[in-house]
Amino acid sequence: MANVYDVGQYITELVPTVDTMKLYKLCYFSQGWKLAWTGCLLFQEPLQAWANGPIPVALRDRSKPGGDATNLTTTELRTIESVVDFYGDKDSIELSELSRGKAWKEARRNLPDNAHSQEILSVTTMREEFTDLLHSTPNVPSCPPGALIPENYSLETALAAIAEIEKTWGGTLALLATR
Repeated sequence: MANVYDVGQYITELVPTVDTMKLYKLCYFSQGWKLAWTGCLLFQEPLQAWANGPIPVALRDRSKPGGDATNLTTTELRTIESVVDFYGDKDSIELSELSRGKAWKEARRNLPDNAHSQEILSVTTMREEFTDLLHSTPNVPSCPPGALIPENYSLETALAAIAEIEKTWGGTLALLATR
């Protein structure tokens, strides 16, 4: 799994002139859309609910991301590219406004928008928020091809899973098929 430094590094390679706030928001949106598309995290480092929206505080503590984009899988790269393609023309202020969704509000627990907070965003709530956007908003980033299939998934893995399902649930499925 990538870390936030690798994600930030790749974003700076895609958008060399990216300012810090925009970098933070693109990391946040990359994490959110990866959760919506796959149910899996893009990086483990938490996001804090700051006044200007979610901040990957681990990345904030560095002057440059200093990660290595070669640590990213093809799916992770394509996820980040899709997010940058979709949000890249927006400025930091607009991205900050867009990032103040359900997970940010929940973490802040009704604090005024400009109040200081270091509360951590819930990954579960982020997944719900972005999944809701996926199903309710017509204009969202494009899910990268292959993102829904784990990269280490093989035909052998699929066949073994099918065999296990048939072994465990075969009788029940056969009974349900006759109803």
